Amino acid sequence: MNSLKNIWSQFKKFIRFDQSTFIQISNDRYESGNALIVVLLSLLSIYVPLVINASVVNIADIIFYGVVDGIFAWLFANLAIWFLLSKAFNQQIEIPSLLVFTGYTHGLVGFIGIVVLINSFINIPAIFLQITTISIFAWMYFVLSKSLRSAFLFEDRVASITTVTFLLVLTLFSDPIRIFV
Repeated sequence: MNSLKNIWSQFKKFIRFDQSTFIQISNDRYESGNALIVVLLSLLSIYVPLVINASVVNIADIIFYGVVDGIFAWLFANLAIWFLLSKAFNQQIEIPSLLVFTGYTHGLVGFIGIVVLINSFINIPAIFLQITTISIFAWMYFVLSKSLRSAFLFEDRVASITTVTFLLVLTLFSDPIRIFV
């Protein structure tokens, strides 16, 4: 695994649609650990506004179980798209490779946490929060579908269906993400 500085620089390249980063991380077997760190940090960023504004006694339990729930939802969504790719589209792909791309894509959820944190200090209209959330999910769609097409040479249709399935399963099973959707 790399340092947080290296992970952050790879994440920035990834969300900017850098083709060489897609290829580089698809060939690295140990990159899935970095993807888990990105997922963990993005889930923790959702809970930062809750910690700042909380008057709840068991805040540590809420955060711990929310992060664990979010990680399991991410893993379940990965298994769902792996099953879809292997059974419906006859694509042989390793799960750690999917974990890398979906993990870095999941890092975009952290921007929702940043917007909510800003909302706790400045009252932002609800329509702006809704548009921002939809924009972040659209960004997640474009990043994941483009990375799957570039790294694994999937057809547009396969990458699109896989990405929509991942986002749908992730949204349905992740309580921290469902808070904002």
